[in-house]
Amino acid sequence: MRHLNTPWELPQNLLFDNCETHWIHTQLDPSALRSLNEGWQGVFRRIALKCLPAPEIALQFSAAFGRPTKEIYSMIGLLVIMEFKQWTAGEAAEAYSLDAGVQFALNLARDRQYVCPRTVENYKRLLREGDEHCADIFGTVTAALVEEFQIDIRRQRLDSTHVFSYMAQLTRGNLMAVTVKRFLTQVLRHDSAAHAALPEELIQRYAPAEGRIFGYGKTKADSEALASRIQQTAGDLHYLIEHFSANPHLNGRSTWQALIRVFQDQCELQPAQGRRGKTVVLIKEKAKDSEGKSSNILQNPSDPDAGYDGHKGPGYQLQLAQSYGEENEVNLITACLPQSAAESDSASLVPVIESQTEHELQPEKVLADTAYGGDENVTACEEGGIELISPVAGKAPAKKPAPQTGTVPPDEPDGDGKPEEPKDRKERLEERRAQQQTEAWKKEYAKRSGMEGVNRALDRVTGIKQLVVRGKRAVRMALYLKTIGWNILKAGQTYAQRGIAARKMELQAA
Repeated sequence: MRHLNTPWELPQNLLFDNCETHWIHTQLDPSALRSLNEGWQGVFRRIALKCLPAPEIALQFSAAFGRPTKEIYSMIGLLVIMEFKQWTAGEAAEAYSLDAGVQFALNLARDRQYVCPRTVENYKRLLREGDEHCADIFGTVTAALVEEFQIDIRRQRLDSTHVFSYMAQLTRGNLMAVTVKRFLTQVLRHDSAAHAALPEELIQRYAPAEGRIFGYGKTKADSEALASRIQQTAGDLHYLIEHFSANPHLNGRSTWQALIRVFQDQCELQPAQGRRGKTVVLIKEKAKDSEGKSSNILQNPSDPDAGYDGHKGPGYQLQLAQSYGEENEVNLITACLPQSAAESDSASLVPVIESQTEHELQPEKVLADTAYGGDENVTACEEGGIELISPVAGKAPAKKPAPQTGTVPPDEPDGDGKPEEPKDRKERLEERRAQQQTEAWKKEYAKRSGMEGVNRALDRVTGIKQLVVRGKRAVRMALYLKTIGWNILKAGQTYAQRGIAARKMELQAA
């Protein structure tokens, strides 16, 4: 049965807080209470708590039957705190039951509070399954903080940061072998007769632990022996796909889909010479997916949505935008867009701005590095009333000598070997290159580097670059909630600074 106390519709909450018999007055020292009011706990209680999608989560429970749930606003709030504090489910449950600061932030009574780790995990699953909830929490809470602090968000800076999910980084041979082993495990579990009918030597090849199959876990391996092992694994992949392709009990499972995907990424079939109708399995020189892209290939069967970045490795990336300007009392992250590491920064600018527009957080001026500064992005931003300040990629093409009088210049490609670009585009690029040489442009663009410090601080405080979850939904949830927590922490620091300044003025006036 639903237990839902809407924070802004319960005047008795405020009455109890002001009552001298309320626990925050009777059990807390006045200085401790002031710290809670001026810290992130007070920000969470006053602003963030009312922005949580508790009514939507409450629909998962009956309105009239069953044991009463935990107060749903407090449970969703606990998940947010748990993520940016880097707590386990057990630590979060303990804080909910015993920590006065967390109870204050969640608007809970002090007495008889208890939640078990399993309940925390259950609510985490409910929030994770509603994939849009976390993005909405981020936008709603951030918009409320922007309004509270009257932050000027017209100027923002944008950058991405790489994120590792909780998965092993596998070599090609290990990836193929692990995929086969996991499929065989599912065959044994769901169709033991089919598993018993497989060749005994195939079963024995994948009987060792994942890190020791074919000796892939050894630090040193002979190159010829390694190539032979990989070829054997490729043959086993093909055999299993052919053997179980007509088995409806197995070929709808995720392990079967991984088997197909790994084979398509890593292997190819070619006709056997001198043997009509026969094919041989070959290992691709470079693993590519069906679209010919190497960045989208499967990195680990445990995390099929992770991509690959050639510079930073497998995993995900997070697009972040932050307001900047000395006139702001605090600068907050205004955009948070989790993506596969295979996504390019260039293609991410428009989705970032679209996500901001949903909550009226879009800027008028954006600073971004060269990867975002394609002519298409500049044009798209101009159409939306946004100025994109980003360096032009590459060097300016060499100017052609003026044609001699009376001759017609030949239709040749320009200096970089590409066909001549349309005149209007060339003029735009030339104007941008000329503009970025000016001191005013350099001075403005220098403020973009502050985003690098934000990325490092965000990781140091919330652990955002090395997650303890894997899978697209879990990763997205973790990234959104950690970023929300960062904004709440920064807002709490600002309130604390306000309080210190006010007390100093009081002392000076006295």
